[in-house]
Amino acid sequence: MIKISADQITNKLGAAYYLLIGNDPYLHHYALTQLQTSFKQTGFDEQISFNIDNQTDWTIIYDSCQAMNLFSTKTLIFLDFNDSSLTTAITAKLNSLCERLTPDIALVISLNKITKTQENANWYKILSDKLVVVNCSIPDAMQFPQWIKNYLQHQAIVIEPSAIELLCYYYEGNLLALTQIIEQLKLLYPNTEISYDQVESNIHDSAVFTPYHWIDAMVAFKTKRAIHILQQLKMNEFEALILLRIVQRELILIINLKKGLQHKSLKQVFDEHKIWQNKRQSYSDYLNRFEIEKLYITLAQLTDIEINLKNNSQLRIWDDLASLTMQFMGLN
Repeated sequence: MIKISADQITNKLGAAYYLLIGNDPYLHHYALTQLQTSFKQTGFDEQISFNIDNQTDWTIIYDSCQAMNLFSTKTLIFLDFNDSSLTTAITAKLNSLCERLTPDIALVISLNKITKTQENANWYKILSDKLVVVNCSIPDAMQFPQWIKNYLQHQAIVIEPSAIELLCYYYEGNLLALTQIIEQLKLLYPNTEISYDQVESNIHDSAVFTPYHWIDAMVAFKTKRAIHILQQLKMNEFEALILLRIVQRELILIINLKKGLQHKSLKQVFDEHKIWQNKRQSYSDYLNRFEIEKLYITLAQLTDIEINLKNNSQLRIWDDLASLTMQFMGLN
């Protein structure tokens, strides 16, 4: 088995089976287009796609493994699970399909995610020797600058380093918009290094965030990033009450972590509350910075904001959320 990122797909064409993991639309489309073209060039003229859910008729998929085309004996089967999960019933169907595969059948499976338990399924083991796992998840904030540099290099475009930081700020989470603006810059300024000013004069804020990016930024004391994310959530008309609920849940978690440390070690508390390994350092730093009384004050501020929101004020809710963001990070 080989594991690669989507932008490395052209280096690993020619395998029999591919598993696309992640749901970034740009990366998914790029990887799939490369695979379809490659399989076409190697004689897989019959390419059949199935959208998988609980109502899928797997008999049709099984039959496609045996159907003989007049012009080609090679078939590419693409199974797109969209938002569907690998239930026990679907896994059993997938196991049966993989047992029917022949050298003339290629298979591309698209999943949003896969768990360690699912990797122990029979279908995964059958495919593993000839499987390429392609990561189609959007790069996180730490990976994003390098992803842009790799993309620019692949496109033979040179941009000032400071301008790359600008692209990271304005296009995080939105690779489609990012690649479109880079193509626009290439057309506007061909055969030359593109400057910070040239980038700045053409970009617009197209970053895409979730409330959990906002929470992570606050826990990590990244003030500028936290406010930027909140502004984007406002621009995308995210429901303010849902944001309050998410912060409330986070504050209660942190308060419980703080209480737990009175009697247990940090590791024991993190294990008990199932804190992911990659978030433990941020939580540790946050817990060391605040006394529990301060956390209760922030929780009380959140409660006041929710009462005001329900009673009268949609007008100032985003100002209140900005104030809560600063309070969460211990800033007035």
